[in-house]
Amino acid sequence: LFSVNVPTPEMTVKIAERISEQYLKQNFPFSVFLEGGLGAGKTFLVRKILENLAIKEEITSPTYTYVNEYNSNLGEIAHFDLYRIKNDQDFFAKGFNEIAENEDIACFVEWPSKISRTTQGCFIGKKYKIVIKFGIGVGMRTISFYEVN
Repeated sequence: LFSVNVPTPEMTVKIAERISEQYLKQNFPFSVFLEGGLGAGKTFLVRKILENLAIKEEITSPTYTYVNEYNSNLGEIAHFDLYRIKNDQDFFAKGFNEIAENEDIACFVEWPSKISRTTQGCFIGKKYKIVIKFGIGVGMRTISFYEVN
């Protein structure tokens, strides 16, 4: 849908607003898969999107809890970090498919490559992918936003 160079955190905030307003609010529930290296800004971007979706509580990284759940005026939102997931069996053993398959919960998924494309298919709603790549220069990023079939 778009790809943009992002030189500052303030620009990332504007991208988060654009994604929330133009795509996610109209397509609840949705699933957003985020790809990018360690420290690329995946959690920062999700935090800014969640703030734009009127999450009032503190938004923290789910790195050690695997998933954090929030209530918004649109409905429930789950934020997954699959970095420490070993494989599909691990994903199912933890019962994460129950959240992914729930038609009342929108999902953000960091590190979706830790599970197979088949398992990624468990996530419901309109699907999007965000790819964050490090750019040239300190703090530079490229954020690409796609619709996924």
